[in-house]
Amino acid sequence: MARSGRARGASHLRGGSATHVAPGSGRRQGAPVAAVSSPSPRYRLGPPVGRGASATVYRAYDRERDRWVALKLGEEGVEALRREHAALARVRHPHVVEAFELVPGPPPAFAMELVEGPDLVRWVREDVPGAPRRAGPRRNLPMAFGYTLQEEGRSAYAPCTARGAARLRSALRALAGALEAVHGAGLLHLDVTRANVRVAGERPVLLDLGLARERGGREPLEVAGTAAALAPELGDGAPGPGADWYALGVLAFEALTGRLPFDGGDVEVLVRKQSVSAPRAADVAPGAPADLDAACAALLARSPRERADGAALRALLDGGRAE
Repeated sequence: MARSGRARGASHLRGGSATHVAPGSGRRQGAPVAAVSSPSPRYRLGPPVGRGASATVYRAYDRERDRWVALKLGEEGVEALRREHAALARVRHPHVVEAFELVPGPPPAFAMELVEGPDLVRWVREDVPGAPRRAGPRRNLPMAFGYTLQEEGRSAYAPCTARGAARLRSALRALAGALEAVHGAGLLHLDVTRANVRVAGERPVLLDLGLARERGGREPLEVAGTAAALAPELGDGAPGPGADWYALGVLAFEALTGRLPFDGGDVEVLVRKQSVSAPRAADVAPGAPADLDAACAALLARSPRERADGAALRALLDGGRAE
């Protein structure tokens, strides 16, 4: 299983299999970056902003557009890049990264909008104190759902602030529209993770369709991506739109509480998801707003038939009930 990094460093754009190059990741500060040829005289390559096993994303100056863009360079052929570029080109939405042109190279590449800003969780929780809020000088009880709880069922974790909650509500509405656009284009994203949602100014942007596949396919999904974001049903059959809504629920839960709904190793997390329901956000972080707690619970329903979609999510955030 390919595991996506949980980015906490500088702003970046993660594309396809390219993951965040974080401070302290092993490359010495100030160490020279290996020279890479630009795929076209049109682009002047800047530093890499994302890197993976088969592709690297660079900040690049587009001389024709007279602006900086993100340029994804493939290292194992052009087909995967073509598939991702074609998928991105099918989706037009203000909260989905915009694809530009495919560049034959060599090396093969495609250009897209450069999205710079913090990941969604960091943006929502930027004014939460760094240390978890303790419930008092009580002894720790055994782990539950991967969390150390306190006596009387009180959690060690703090919800986001009122400003963070307002940001999360706005972001969830925006990302619901983004996922509806992806699904409306006949695609499943299948990699809605913390690393793949960046906030530019006040605009959340869904990135990276490198794992996208056609909606309605009958073939079981080869498990890939981040274990924490995978829906319980993905090990049992072909995925549907519910898998993306579940992943959005994981992201919302982490932004709201500061922790994932399930913690542990990849296999442990996947097995637990199929056997027990996710905890309520308000149980992990007492004081979490009721509407956001309900939204997380609805998105994290174990059965995709019972899981919230965009309309149900908006109804919960608006204080109503989904029909």
